Amino acid sequence: MTRIRFAQQIRDQEELKLDDKISVSDKELKMGLALIEQYAEPLDLSKYKDEYHTELMNIIEQKAKGKRPTIKKLKPKAAKSDDLYDQLMSSLTAKKGA
Repeated sequence: MTRIRFAQQIRDQEELKLDDKISVSDKELKMGLALIEQYAEPLDLSKYKDEYHTELMNIIEQKAKGKRPTIKKLKPKAAKSDDLYDQLMSSLTAKKGA
């Protein structure tokens, strides 16, 4: 999966060097289409902020002033299954039920 990029990170399609011979199984195609249908909406990049960059700059500024920066710790969530397909399908089911 690819995360949403911020406006300054989006590249032109011409820069991408994609292989012409790509094969996709029927299962992968159905899962991809289900994801697209579920999450499709008009994209407004101005709604999204690059919080990582802002937080990184805050840490750098704090260090430059001789202060000890505070860094947020992330807590990983345990997955019910190691299979990525199962995880995606359960997230689709949970989103539809919400």
